[in-house]
Amino acid sequence: MISRMEIITSDVFWLNVSRLLILLFTGVIGWMTYRSSLLLKSIVIETNILLSPAESVARLVFVGICFFLAWLSGVSPEQLGLVIDNPWRIVGWGFGLGIVIQLLINLITTQTIKIFGREIYSPWLIQNILPRRSGEWPLIALAFIPPVLMEELLFRTLLIGVFRDIIALPLLVLVTSIVFGLMHQPQGKLGMMITGVINVIFCVLFIWSGQLLLTFIVHYTVNCLQVVFAFHQRTWLKNY
Repeated sequence: MISRMEIITSDVFWLNVSRLLILLFTGVIGWMTYRSSLLLKSIVIETNILLSPAESVARLVFVGICFFLAWLSGVSPEQLGLVIDNPWRIVGWGFGLGIVIQLLINLITTQTIKIFGREIYSPWLIQNILPRRSGEWPLIALAFIPPVLMEELLFRTLLIGVFRDIIALPLLVLVTSIVFGLMHQPQGKLGMMITGVINVIFCVLFIWSGQLLLTFIVHYTVNCLQVVFAFHQRTWLKNY
């Protein structure tokens, strides 16, 4: 008969505990994102919300939680994508793919709004993270690191890496993409659909490369370029 101590100290036990905690953590993040979007829309924002120290600290704490859950799972670093092979090549591919993806996003967003009307997209979020002064550009570039890293750790390392042994990858990619899209609700229906599709791309890149670094660089590049493009379209956004 297997003793209680043997169960508690088994790798399978802690793997299942980590899976449960990952699901709970994902639910908490989703709930916080939803509540924050409701709160922020009901008040006047005087500063750049991306540069909020409290937000940055919270994101760093979430990053730490993600790393802890990855460690608790006992899953190999290779399966979690926490390995780096040929980093300069990966970084180059990441920047290149990020540029191409953001160019396509900008084109698709513009054309879709022209066809279906402005109600399909909400520029509220992007308007509130645009730099107010030229000196904010470096800060914005730095401020993107924690949220992008947190999302990649959660949606790639944890939800794909830890669950791929018990859930078919196509289903896992589909479900995580729906959740990822819903978490971008402040961007409107179009924003949710686009981010859902982007998540599919990120998942495919993660599974293909086996490296979180690639999807992190792509994701980071997309976010930074989104702000750059929006800054040059700020007059259009202001009159949206």
